[in-house]
Amino acid sequence: MARLLLVLAAAMQAAPAPPTRPAAPVHRAVAPVPPIHTGPGPDSAMVAEFLGALAETPPAVCGMAVAMLGNGWEWPGVRGSVSSLRDEPTAVRGDRRRFQSSLQDRRAVPLLKVSLSRSEPCVRRAAAHLLGNSGLPEADKALRDGLRHSEARVREAAALGLGYMEHPASFDVLVEALRDGDGEVVRMAAWALGNLQDARAVPPLARLTEAEAIGVRRAAALGLGEIEDARAVKPLVPLLRDRDAGVREAAATALGQIEDASASTALVQALGDRAQNVRLAAVEALGQIEDPKTAPGLKELLQDRDPEVRAAAARALGSIADPSAAEALGRLVADSVTEVRHAAVAALGQLDDLHVAPAGLLAALRDRDPALRARAAETLGQIGDPAGVSGLAGLLKDENVEVRRQAVSALGQIEGDAVTRHLVVALKDPDAGVRKAAAEALGDDR
Repeated sequence: MARLLLVLAAAMQAAPAPPTRPAAPVHRAVAPVPPIHTGPGPDSAMVAEFLGALAETPPAVCGMAVAMLGNGWEWPGVRGSVSSLRDEPTAVRGDRRRFQSSLQDRRAVPLLKVSLSRSEPCVRRAAAHLLGNSGLPEADKALRDGLRHSEARVREAAALGLGYMEHPASFDVLVEALRDGDGEVVRMAAWALGNLQDARAVPPLARLTEAEAIGVRRAAALGLGEIEDARAVKPLVPLLRDRDAGVREAAATALGQIEDASASTALVQALGDRAQNVRLAAVEALGQIEDPKTAPGLKELLQDRDPEVRAAAARALGSIADPSAAEALGRLVADSVTEVRHAAVAALGQLDDLHVAPAGLLAALRDRDPALRARAAETLGQIGDPAGVSGLAGLLKDENVEVRRQAVSALGQIEGDAVTRHLVVALKDPDAGVRKAAAEALGDDR
């Protein structure tokens, strides 16, 4: 059992293999997914032991472990080894590295194929993951065979594996699976088609946006977003008014991924949604689309009751870069939530043609948070307002060295004789980095 738990721990810390995105949907032999770890992947004995350990593990722990398979609690390599506890067995590190590579042992494929039909959902998920991340043609065939299995739960797991595999040759079988009699299989096939990012999937996924099952509508929306085709805007916009908040959120997220301005009006209307997750998704989508016409609606969200939404609205306004948002963002700098204040200050630095700093930004130079003081100094430098010279000069005595460095850098971006005088003072700073920044600023056309 100890060895089984070691393998389980290794799987929980496995890191993701970089996704592949083929240029065109062509049929060819399955290419191995580039692994992060260049050594051999798990062999059949390790896979058998791993699946056995999962089956004996309490469902909650098993589910968490498999959910982390490929997502990594720790990045591998030097950093992972440095952060290992002193008494962590060497076997765990070795197993972890093995699971970071794609499966190449053909003898493991039959076992994984059978495991797609296990009663434990986390075992089925693990089998789908290992098959999907394998570069073996046998793994691809096992998953395709699974889509024709008589049991719906096997077909669902097989679709999951093909989604992990992201191979264009799976397109036709996944489209066929959209007509499956089981709604959960259809949901998973829609998700997998989105992962293929093949524009041919837009019409069949668009039809699913009118499906009765909530999960299918949500998966269709997310799949359309992954494809990033403007044709999907039309079927996605009605989903912003769906009865289910999760579907509305998925539609807003997808429209943000597509980044087509024709969705702007509908997304602005979604800013008034009663569900926080939908408002947040709509705000983030508008930040991705960067349509200046949406700035007024986003400015209203700066007063939203939820701080996460307020911060997202500030970031979106920064992405749009409309200088008319300066006053509203300046007021937001006084928000009670630190994250919101940071977002407001950063957004001010992104606005186009802003030459006068709002009063709120100048006040942020005295914020209790040193990181915010530093960010406010950086933003003042980007704006270049001489009115900020006095406040930046005051930061040259700040106890935080990063604040002093940012103040010097900001002063270096503002013209004026008074600036030169303050930079000369900074040449005597106890920190070498501050002194270097001051010297460089003084050397820039002064």
